[in-house]
Amino acid sequence: MNVDDFFSENEYINQMSKGALLNPRIDSTFKALFTQPTKESRSALKSFLEAATEQEIASFELVSNDAPEEFFGQRSVSYDIMCVFTDGKAANIEMQAFNQKYDYGKRAEYQVARLETTYLKKGDTWEKAPKVYQITVLDFIYTQPTEDKKESFKPVSRYSMRTKDGRELTNSLNIVFIELPKVKKLEKSLETNSKLENWAIFLKDADNPKKTELIYQLAKKEAGLMNAQISLSNISANRDLWIAQYRKEISERDQISSMAAMLKEGLEKGIEQGIEQGIEQGKKQKAIESAKIFLKMGLTAEQVAQGVGLPIEEVIKLL
Repeated sequence: MNVDDFFSENEYINQMSKGALLNPRIDSTFKALFTQPTKESRSALKSFLEAATEQEIASFELVSNDAPEEFFGQRSVSYDIMCVFTDGKAANIEMQAFNQKYDYGKRAEYQVARLETTYLKKGDTWEKAPKVYQITVLDFIYTQPTEDKKESFKPVSRYSMRTKDGRELTNSLNIVFIELPKVKKLEKSLETNSKLENWAIFLKDADNPKKTELIYQLAKKEAGLMNAQISLSNISANRDLWIAQYRKEISERDQISSMAAMLKEGLEKGIEQGIEQGIEQGKKQKAIESAKIFLKMGLTAEQVAQGVGLPIEEVIKLL
C-alpha cells in the first residue's frame, strides 16, 4: 500500500471500512499495537519482549516514556515503549521506519546508557545496576554486508560491551536491532526461525493482504503472535490512528523526496564541477607539454611562461 495511490486523506482512511489493517511499521500504530489495555495487547508485548531479550518475563509494567534530565540543557530522551520488569531489568522498544541522516547506532548507544542511569538509586551498590535493553525495529538496512555475508544478512543483531577478542564485560548494556528488509528469506523457514525472527516477519507483513496466509501460519505457531494479530485488527478500527498513519506517511514521503532532490542536485553539481576541473586540467597539461617543447627550442623560462600562460615557477621546474 502506497500513500500516493490515494487522492485524499479521506480516501486513504476509507480503507478502514474495507477491513484493511494498519501498518505496524508506523510509530503511532506500533505503539498502539503493544500498549492497549487489553489482554491481547499485553500478551503480544510480553511475547515480543521475551523474544528480544531471550528470557522469560514474569511480569512487567509500562512506565514514563521520557528519561529524567539530570542537569539543565541535557539532551532529552523520549522512548517509544518503556517497560520495567519485576526483577529490575528495563527495556525500551523503538520503531525506526526512516533512515535518518545521522548514525542510528550512536543514538541507540546513548539511549541504552541513559536507560542504565535511570534505575540505579542513590545508595545502591554497583551490583544492583540493572540489565537494560535498547530494542529497535528498523524498516531499513543498518548493518551493511561484510566479508561474512551470512552474518551480515541476518535480520537480528545483538550488541553488548566486549573486548576485541569477544570477551564480555558485564552484559548490562544490550542493544538489539531487528532489520525488517532482511526477513524475506526466512518466510519459508518458520519452523526453524528464532522467535524474534518470526516476530520480524509479522511486523514486516502483517498489513500486507498478499501475505495473509503467511501471517495465519505465524499466528498458529505462537500465542503471542496470534494476540498481536488480534490487537492489530482491533486498533485498525480506530479512525484517529488511520489519520495519524496517513500524515506520518505523507511526511516521510516528503522527506525522502526532499533528500532525493538534494542528492540529485549535489550529483549534478559534482558532475559539472568535475567536467570543469577536467577541462582545466587538460588545458594545463597541454600548456606543460608546449612549454617543454619551447624550452628545448632554446627559449627562456620567462618567454615560455608568457607564451603558454603558466606561472614562471612551474616553467622553471621543467628545466
